[in-house]
Amino acid sequence: MKVKLPKELRGVRFSLVLPIELNDFDIELLLPILFFTILAEGRGRARIPNDPRTIDVYINKLSQHPALEGFTTPRERRLLERLVRTALITTGHTGRKREAEQITSIVTYSILSYKPGFPKEASRLRSADLFLYQAMHRYLKGDQALRQLLKEIFGRGVKLGKAGDLGGEYDGTTEVDTLTRLSLAFLDGFESARPGLSREKDAHSGACPGLTYELAADLVQYMSAYHRAMPMPAFIHHLLTLINFELFIYTLKVVYAVNALVAQPESLPPAMGEPPAPSPPTLYVDFTGQPGPSQEMAHACVRRDIEAYQSFLSANLLLRQLQSYVEQLRRNSRRRALIDGLLGDATAGPLYLQRLLMLRDQPSIYADIEAHASHDINRIFEENKDPEEPESTLATKYLDELLASAESDLDGLVILLKEGQRDATQNFVRWYWSTGGLTRTEGLLRGQLKYRPSWQYAPTNDLLAVLVQLAAARLNGSENGLNGDQSNHGPTPIRLQDFLRFLDERFGLLVDRPPAPFVGAEYTAAAQENLRAMLRRLRQMGIFRDLSDDFTVQRLHPPYAATSALTSYY
Repeated sequence: MKVKLPKELRGVRFSLVLPIELNDFDIELLLPILFFTILAEGRGRARIPNDPRTIDVYINKLSQHPALEGFTTPRERRLLERLVRTALITTGHTGRKREAEQITSIVTYSILSYKPGFPKEASRLRSADLFLYQAMHRYLKGDQALRQLLKEIFGRGVKLGKAGDLGGEYDGTTEVDTLTRLSLAFLDGFESARPGLSREKDAHSGACPGLTYELAADLVQYMSAYHRAMPMPAFIHHLLTLINFELFIYTLKVVYAVNALVAQPESLPPAMGEPPAPSPPTLYVDFTGQPGPSQEMAHACVRRDIEAYQSFLSANLLLRQLQSYVEQLRRNSRRRALIDGLLGDATAGPLYLQRLLMLRDQPSIYADIEAHASHDINRIFEENKDPEEPESTLATKYLDELLASAESDLDGLVILLKEGQRDATQNFVRWYWSTGGLTRTEGLLRGQLKYRPSWQYAPTNDLLAVLVQLAAARLNGSENGLNGDQSNHGPTPIRLQDFLRFLDERFGLLVDRPPAPFVGAEYTAAAQENLRAMLRRLRQMGIFRDLSDDFTVQRLHPPYAATSALTSYY
């Protein structure tokens, strides 16, 4: 039986805990809207001036562009259309019958991919663009520095408009590669999307601002270290792989931290500190590719983490409902003074969430909260009465059974809210596997999408290469005291033991030792064999070249690092 909820009680998103909506996510759609959000200084898009369904119109405009020659005959026109569809745009279907074709996004070769305003449905990005903008904005301390960084990395050969009227076009003189020039010519056929209303109301750093800062540091330092060293298509591919992974780890650590805070509000979890300390969970990653103890540990970590997401729904709903009741109680001047005294100056962040939970220890406030919860439970009972059989007790009995284990009205309300929104846990799992890269050729999760027992943590070669690059950028930056600034020299080789420590402390990834609760000689030996399997893969990739068994001298050579070291920055 499905529990019906009054409209006012529906919803699971709570931006003070997590600024991102947990649902299926396509990383390939992100960069154009992220560029727009950064250049528009956090504002959303106004009306989209381009129709994504008129693909032929835009291809015809490109065929007539002054920079192109030789696309006048039907055969040449078909060739151009194939080129546009395979290299410049991604397409999908729209409508209930999924028959109408439309442009879903512009393939990114430059910053100007934001110009048409695609994808049209920004909700599919789950507010990840705004979250990343705010994270890097705080890290770089302002819009000017962030805008300049974006122009240096992605703006070669492009003239941009002002923040209020973005515009943008090829500057006519700078040499760019053929695909980039073709993309810029194609984008001349679109009107420029304009900034709309501010989205600052959604701009929160969430429950773990320290983790948000570290994520921004990873992205900024990675882009600064490698954007000149790599061909742009390869750089964007690696960057998207990194962003997807960062979002996966960030949300997973927030889930664990919030669950821990709700269970024990007396102390803040390590992930909520600033700077954050190494925090749960630890993810054992398998490189052996063979059935055995190593894969067993990688599978077990996935099962544990999915259960954590399921528990997160209750924890998030509890905090969301407490916030709602606090806002209602503040309308009473006497209660407002008492609540403000208990919550202090905090309006967001981990301390605010902790104090929200601690309100339950205040008898007078908690009595009011319980009264509100009891009222909402009664509303749910009324909502679930059968209008055709008002005397029926079937729904009442079912709701009473759900409430039997509740220790308070607030706990009972959370049980009913969770039961009425059971689909939310499936949305959480969709976010988990999509940011984990389960259906992509690069990512942390491997397995069959429709067979969850096959899921395991097993990084692909692309992700492994990106992690080596990131570790080199971060560790070299720390050693040189850069704190996120660009180095005058590219990342240098790093010691294997430093790489393993970076994976563990920054992301909780374990390679050479088993995670809890796996103990014993069998699992220790499996983890050591897993390390050797990773090194064999790194050697095949040209990243690991040392033959010595001594960890203190074994070094990893980040891809493109040698080129980066010889290249001066803008």
